Amino acid sequence: METAFLPGSGSTAEFVSPATVVSGRGSTGLIARVLSSRLRLPDGASVFVAVDDAVAGAGLLGPMLDALRATYRVTVVGGFGAEPDDDRIDRAAARAREVRADVVVGAGGGSVMDAAKMIALLLENAGGAADWLGPVAPPGGVAPLVMVPTTCGTGSEATRAAMVTVAGSKRISATAGYVGTAVVLDPALLDGLPGRIVAITGMDALSHAAESLMSTDRSPMTVHHARAAIALLVDNLEAACHGDVEARAACLWASHLSGQALNAGVLLGHSLAYCVAHERSVPHGVSSGLALPYCIAFNASGLEPECARTLARALTSGRGDDLVDAASEVQALLNRLELPTTLAELGIGADADDRIAQRCAAEYPRTNNPTPMTVDALRRLVPSMRTGDLGVAFEAALTGTATLGRE
Repeated sequence: METAFLPGSGSTAEFVSPATVVSGRGSTGLIARVLSSRLRLPDGASVFVAVDDAVAGAGLLGPMLDALRATYRVTVVGGFGAEPDDDRIDRAAARAREVRADVVVGAGGGSVMDAAKMIALLLENAGGAADWLGPVAPPGGVAPLVMVPTTCGTGSEATRAAMVTVAGSKRISATAGYVGTAVVLDPALLDGLPGRIVAITGMDALSHAAESLMSTDRSPMTVHHARAAIALLVDNLEAACHGDVEARAACLWASHLSGQALNAGVLLGHSLAYCVAHERSVPHGVSSGLALPYCIAFNASGLEPECARTLARALTSGRGDDLVDAASEVQALLNRLELPTTLAELGIGADADDRIAQRCAAEYPRTNNPTPMTVDALRRLVPSMRTGDLGVAFEAALTGTATLGRE
């Protein structure tokens, strides 16, 4: 019987999730009904829509915008870019305030949805995005949010976190009010995605699920969602990259489930991903996917045997109980998806090793990481990321007679 995932005596775990999830092909056309029935939004209310420029330009949001315009006053704003900064968010928030928006709709990938979250906060509170970093409790709350993901990666529609770039560094703003009031999951929005984008965003979703499964803040609910997400991604991601419509729908659901699993939080893998972004500008799914095998290796000695077995079985589709095999399986998947597995492939040399280790420990610590993220341990880990040597990665944090997930 696996008991490692049950909260300990006297412990508590909070699990927040969207109040309403509408799913199915063509479900974006129902968004006006969602606003009316679930948010009680009256006819003629002001709806502010933050969009991804490429998705909007391809006409994929037409049915949604037509449905909204038939009932409400709609303001559409794009221009957020791949990594929205506080200046772009503040400009969009000023526009939302100007039109007295009653609700914010975010339609796009994680960056657009994160921007929508901060716009909704700024609608109800003074200041700019840079004033609301870290865990926050905005006195005015957060305006109602409807999230429409257009990739199968971030799960941002279900998380209490928003990432924003401030002074060149990615920073987090976190509050339960960021969890979407309503979410629309329409697989039709993924039909035109290039296979490489599906691969990149899918690996981000896989990293979310795997990291949350290892988190010391996990709960039975987060474990349940993480295991379901991993199973869907392992079984469907490659077919989704080749255009399989049903596989893409499965990956969209997996992304959403992994977002809910993030009630347990991300780990070292995401910290490393942010540090890699300081060295080379790459999509977040590239850096988080690259970091995942090394995150698994680093944390192997800190995981309970039941947790290690569950993660290994999930990532290997039940073929093994060993985290060495699980980390290798993730690397093999990255290779099949033609995504980088080492820092060297990104052109990041040995001169960056110490910078990455120090920044990771200082700027992106994780108290829920099962193995302490000390600078010395990270200095041993980062060279393995450059060379791809998983053996070195497993040794980086290994002490005493740690079992690497074996009994």
